[in-house]
Parts: sequence; C-alpha cells; structure tokens
Amino acid sequence: MTKKPPPKPKLTDEERHKRFKDMAHEVEASEGEKDFDKVFGKVIRSNQGR
Repeated sequence: MTKKPPPKPKLTDEERHKRFKDMAHEVEASEGEKDFDKVFGKVIRSNQGR
C-alpha cells in the first residue's frame, strides 16, 4: 500500500501574491486597462454562443 505524501503547507497571502505576480510576468501579462477590456470582450463573445 502506498502512503500519501504529506500535505503541502498553506501559502501566506504574501507568498500567494508573489506567485501570482511571477506568473503574470512569465506570461507577459499586461497591466493596461484597455488590454484587459479587449481580452475580456473576446471571452464574453466566445461564451455567448453556449
């Protein structure tokens, strides 16, 4: 019988925020409001056909 690995310790808010920022930087996310609106509009349009 295999043992379960021990649970990972929970991240603090500060650690979670750093991970989020690092990932956003890695995928070259934009902080611009116009860029957000453009992408969000695409998401909304693609979901309206469902």
